[in-house]
Amino acid sequence: MTSFSCDATVMFCDIRNFTVLFEKKDPIKAIAFANEVLAVLGKEVENNNGVVDRFTGDGFLAHFGLNQSDLNHAEMACRSVIGLRTKLSNINSERYLREESVLNIGVGIHSGIVAVGDITTGNITQRTILGDTVNTASRIESLTKYFSVDALISESTKDRLKGDLKLQKMPLKELKGKKRNVQTYWLLPMN
Repeated sequence: MTSFSCDATVMFCDIRNFTVLFEKKDPIKAIAFANEVLAVLGKEVENNNGVVDRFTGDGFLAHFGLNQSDLNHAEMACRSVIGLRTKLSNINSERYLREESVLNIGVGIHSGIVAVGDITTGNITQRTILGDTVNTASRIESLTKYFSVDALISESTKDRLKGDLKLQKMPLKELKGKKRNVQTYWLLPMN
């Protein structure tokens, strides 16, 4: 397949305290957990025209807009977060009844140019996205811990929104590996 670049929106979703949850448990339980939680959250991304690029053990990388007809990819990513919150609430209700700890997520979203292409080793070929937009989305997800919020979007994503989503402007913060501070916005739970 050929490589190309395009404007897209990238999402990183992380399950908080995943390591602690499975520190002293059978690793097979981590697979069951992934099917119970990550698969459900990933399906919500797909319901909003997103694609789960890969699962990362305690979360996933997803993208929106590689299909050129998806011009409102930033909006679809933000709508996914709203759905993720609902799904997580349902999962946590079930976990609470089973006397299991409730789960929290951190989501970082950034829009910009991504490179799409295949990475091949001897036996594996994987189509993926790469570039500064992907790295920035990952760094924004890590800011959710700093600000104690569940979902942050970049100014670049905010500027692409056409809907009436409620956002809270956050203080400027330096991202690891970036030379300048980055403006983020909390996608408020009241959406």
